[in-house]
Amino acid sequence: MNAELEALVLALDAVLQARAGEHANRLEALYQARLDGVLERCPNLSRNALQKLVDLAHRRWCRAQQKPSSLPPKA
Repeated sequence: MNAELEALVLALDAVLQARAGEHANRLEALYQARLDGVLERCPNLSRNALQKLVDLAHRRWCRAQQKPSSLPPKA
């Protein structure tokens, strides 16, 4: 995963984990600022398309975090 996309995914995850309150508002502002930074560097990318990309990557990242190891235990 691209480092910039990973940073966005982690920022989104932090926002979703915080849910409400002052801390959540700061995390949301940080996430939006990161989105704005990417959009400045990629003028042909729309905010909607970037948000969909981050949402998809976040879902995949969450699934990857939940999968158990496929390695068998040592005997």
